[in-house]
Amino acid sequence: MRKLFERIVDFMEENGSIQSEYRDIYLFALQTVAVYAFNIGTGVVIGAVFGELLYCMIFLIAFMLLRQEAGGYHAPGWMSCYFLSCGILVLTLLWIKAEFAYQTCLTIAAALAAGMGIFLFAPLEDKNKPLEEAEKKVIGKKARIIVVTELILGMVFLAVNQRAAYAVLGAVIWCGVSYLAWSVKRYTEKNGKSREDNN
Repeated sequence: MRKLFERIVDFMEENGSIQSEYRDIYLFALQTVAVYAFNIGTGVVIGAVFGELLYCMIFLIAFMLLRQEAGGYHAPGWMSCYFLSCGILVLTLLWIKAEFAYQTCLTIAAALAAGMGIFLFAPLEDKNKPLEEAEKKVIGKKARIIVVTELILGMVFLAVNQRAAYAVLGAVIWCGVSYLAWSVKRYTEKNGKSREDNN
């Protein structure tokens, strides 16, 4: 896939559409657009299979908006990231379709706990994407605004459309789970490094 994008960028450079110094930027942009399009396309297919396309889209929009600013766990490769994302989407849609006692209470409790964690610790940076202090302040503020907005929106939806509420609150919950996974990953990395230093 990368070779295809390189050929496209080469062609654009040869016919004068782009300047050579911007080559890497265009290559990165093409790859990013392709990944987003592929993921959204997969989401549409999964949503259609479950018969929950609307709620699937609500979840994806809410999750992408929050995750982009809040940060969190990043899978080691695009393949594992892709399948992890698909798994999260399937579990969310199963939760949306389910109906059982205390489902709403459990959803609210989990969303509030996750939202609190995001509000307090956002943004979490990854070693592949380090952030400067000024960036952390700006991005953290955006993340807090988004998480509070999504929590309020989810609570409002509870009175109107429970499934829509579960989709929005599910985005907050999974972002919170990503924070836990990030913490475990960091702890494991630090432990592994300290063991290496001791040896």
